[in-house]
Amino acid sequence: MKELFQLLAKYNTQTNAEMMGILEKLTPEQVTKDVGSFYGSILGLLNHILVTDAAWLKRFCNQFPELAQINAKLPEFTMKGWKDIIWPSLAAVKPIRIAVDQVLEQACNLLTERQYASVLEYKGWDGKDMKKSVWLVLAHLFNHQTHNRGQIAVLLDQMGVENDYSGILNKF
Repeated sequence: MKELFQLLAKYNTQTNAEMMGILEKLTPEQVTKDVGSFYGSILGLLNHILVTDAAWLKRFCNQFPELAQINAKLPEFTMKGWKDIIWPSLAAVKPIRIAVDQVLEQACNLLTERQYASVLEYKGWDGKDMKKSVWLVLAHLFNHQTHNRGQIAVLLDQMGVENDYSGILNKF
């Protein structure tokens, strides 16, 4: 199981870098324009992905002492709502995205096979105590990223911007 999540973490890092390279060619207006998606804009989607990635990683770091060394690399932020724009530009998002992707790769490398099969105990967004298998939470995290990058791809398609950055078979 560990090998699968290590691969997904590498894929995630590469795909995010490719996507950011495409997005950097857009104007700030194209990135921030509210296009009617759930998170409003491409920037809104980028913020949403980043906030949730960091939040999940903090939960892992809080439970597993082996991950304490990487917790300090995660961004600190305060949210009032799900649609908050924490990082107000692509230039602000990029270094945080790179750092969080590195932490995710490190976490997948540091967790043991046994830990992948263990249970993550955490507080849900609503404050309720939750318990889920570590492997299931990681599968959710990677699926969530893919889902939201897909939304960004659709928005780029609608702008006529070439954006074939998601194929895992082309990367390995």
